[in-house]
Amino acid sequence: MKTILITGGANGLGKGIAMQLLKSGDKVIAVGNSKTNGDNFYSEAQQINASDRAFFIQANLSLVKENQLVVETVKERFQSIDILIFCATRHNKTYTETRDGLEHSFALDYLSRFILGYGLKECLEKTDCPVILNVCGTGMNGNVNWDDLQHRNSFDAMKVMMHGSRLNDLSGVSFVENDSVGKIKYMMYNPWAVQTPGMMEMFGSPVMRLVYKLIGKSVEKAALIIAKLLDNPPDANFSAYREQKKLNLSHTSYSSENAGKLFSLTSDLLKELAMR
Repeated sequence: MKTILITGGANGLGKGIAMQLLKSGDKVIAVGNSKTNGDNFYSEAQQINASDRAFFIQANLSLVKENQLVVETVKERFQSIDILIFCATRHNKTYTETRDGLEHSFALDYLSRFILGYGLKECLEKTDCPVILNVCGTGMNGNVNWDDLQHRNSFDAMKVMMHGSRLNDLSGVSFVENDSVGKIKYMMYNPWAVQTPGMMEMFGSPVMRLVYKLIGKSVEKAALIIAKLLDNPPDANFSAYREQKKLNLSHTSYSSENAGKLFSLTSDLLKELAMR
C-alpha cells in the first residue's frame, strides 16, 4: 500500500485520481481549500469502503504559510509519502491577488508546487520508489514572461494558465538538477482536455464549451490513465508526458538555463515574503 498526497485531491481531476487510487488499495491524503469538498471526499471514500485510507487536510494553498503548515502536518502525521501529485489549480478570469500580495494563479498553480516539492522531499526519500507527478499543460510552445512573471500588467486568463505550465516545466527541471540524492522520479504530465468544471468555465462562448465537451475526456478516464502511468513510472529522474505519449526533453520548455534562472527568482521571492 502506497501513501499518496494529492493537492486539489477533493475536487475535479484530483478527486478522480484520488478515488482511482483508493480503489486500488492505496492510502490517499487529499489537500484542498473547501470543507464541503473534504466532506464529499470522505463520503465517496466511505462508499468504496476506503474510509480508513482516506485523509483530508484543509488548506488554502495560494498562501505560503498554509503550504508550510501542510508540510509540517504531513511530517508529523504520516512521516513518509510514496507519491506527491500536484493537481490544485483555479482559473481566475480577472487579476486577483492573495493576502501575500501575489497573483492568485501564480501562487496556487506554481509557487505552492515549488514549496511543497522541496518541503516534502525528505518524506519522499524515506520510501523505496518516490515519485512527484506535476499535472499541468507541460510541453506547450511559448516563452516565459520574465519581465512580468505574475502578469500584473497584462492579465489574460488563458495566457496565464499556459504561462503557469511553463513555470512548472522549468521548476521540475531545476528540482532534479538541484537534487543531490537523485532518488525521486519527477514526472510532468499533461492530461490534455478533461471535462472538469474549472476548464469548462474558462470558455465564455457556448460553442467553445460544446467543442471542449466533445473533445474532452471524462475525469474518470483521465484518472485511470494517470493511475496506470504511476504503476509503472519511467527509470529516468525527469520525464514529461502528454497523455500516454512521452515528450522530447530537448523542447525549450525544459531549458536548464531558464530553469536555473526561475529557481533563483523564486527563492528570492520566498525570502522576501518571509521577511515581511
